[in-house]
This record gives sequence, structure tokens and C-alpha cells, in this order.
Amino acid sequence: MINISKPLLATKLKATAIHLAMSLVIFSYLVYQIVYVWYPQPYFSVDGGWQGLRLIAAVDLVLGPLITFMIFNLNKSMRAIIFDLLIIMIIQFGALAYGVLLTYHQRPVAIVLIDDFVIPAIEENYADQLESLDQLKQYSKETPPIIFADLPFSREGLAEVNRIKIEEKILEHAQLALYRPFEEFKQALQERQLRFFEQLDKNEQRESFDAWLKASQLNTDEILIAPFSGRYGKLWLVFDKNARYLSYFKV
Repeated sequence: MINISKPLLATKLKATAIHLAMSLVIFSYLVYQIVYVWYPQPYFSVDGGWQGLRLIAAVDLVLGPLITFMIFNLNKSMRAIIFDLLIIMIIQFGALAYGVLLTYHQRPVAIVLIDDFVIPAIEENYADQLESLDQLKQYSKETPPIIFADLPFSREGLAEVNRIKIEEKILEHAQLALYRPFEEFKQALQERQLRFFEQLDKNEQRESFDAWLKASQLNTDEILIAPFSGRYGKLWLVFDKNARYLSYFKV
């Protein structure tokens, strides 16, 4: 067991507390970005926001202050102290930059209705198709945009979709050629309601859904629903009759 004198322990704790306070300022800003900008609800809880936040918290609030506590020592020479502080900064900010960039690049930039599924798309899914993510805003006013990707019925059309998927490595839900205007999203959502409600019954989720409706003071004549499959969970998106996003519920 390592023995630490009381003065040295007090110095280490003070330095760690200062480091932790500075880290909390950075972490608070990142919490806002993740929860309200990169992964707005409901995507924070089921599509990677929570996982990213935990990763950043581990680096910013645990790793950095812990290293400070371990190596900071005022009894060292000024040169050694400066060197230690540089090492702490390099390790923490390097790890923090990795965590932040990973969380940022994994954020959903579009929510896509394709076939009978609603799934997220991240920026790298689009390969070189986009000059700017702002191009996706033409399909929806939501953040992130909620878009309808219409799979072709013809054999030739499906063959082209599969060719792009195999040769260009762009999955169906990220192929811009399949994206349709908002009015077609509205129509597609309306056409799928019978199947979506049948899915609720099949999965024995109707009772939970009815309880949510009652708590929200809504009825089935006022809304449209769609199942969302995130990378870390599933839930149902709720829209008004004009296909404008309203809320969500978990069952």
C-alpha cells in the first residue's frame, strides 16, 4: 500500500478538484450538444446518445481527474510539474477528442421510413452523395429530417438499388435516388397504419399503447404511428394527421 503524507494528499485532492471543476464546464457543454442537438429525444435513449455521453463522462470526469490525482506533486521541480500537466492534457484531450468525434459522427442525420421500418441514417451512410447535410432538409422540417425512401417495384429498379448497395456500399435507406417529397411521406405513413396497428397487436403492445394515449389525452383518430428501430432499442414515433412529428412512446 502506498503511503501519502497528509500535505501531499491535500495538494493532490485540491489539484484534482480544480481539474474536475474545469472538466465539468466542458462536460456541461457537451451534454447540451448531445442531448439537444446531436441526439434529440427520442433518439438519445435508443440510438446512441446515452452511450456516447457515458463514454465522454468516463474520459472527462473520471480519466483526467484520476490521472491528475495519481501524478500531480508540488514537491517536484517546476519543470517536472509542467511536464506532468502536459502529459495529463495530452492524454485527456486526446481521449476526449476521440470520444466526442465518435459520438458526433454516429449521430442520426436522418430518420428514414423504408418499406415498413423507420431507421436512422448516419452521415457516413451517404458516402459521396451529399455536398452538405442541408440537402436533407428539403424533405422534412424535423430535426433530424424524417424522410420516406420509396423502394421500386420493378425488377430493374430493385436490381439498381442492389447494385448501388453492393458496388458503392450505400444501403437502401441512404440512397438519395429513393427519397421522396414530404407529401409522399405523409401518404406512405397513412397507407401503413393498418399494418402498424396490427403490429402493435401482434407484439401484445396495444394495452401499453392505449395507456399512453390516455395519459397524452389523444385518440387513434388524431394520430399516425410508426415503429422506430434504433441501434440500441425500439419505440414508436407519433405524428399528427398531417404527418408532423408529435411525440413517441415506448412499450
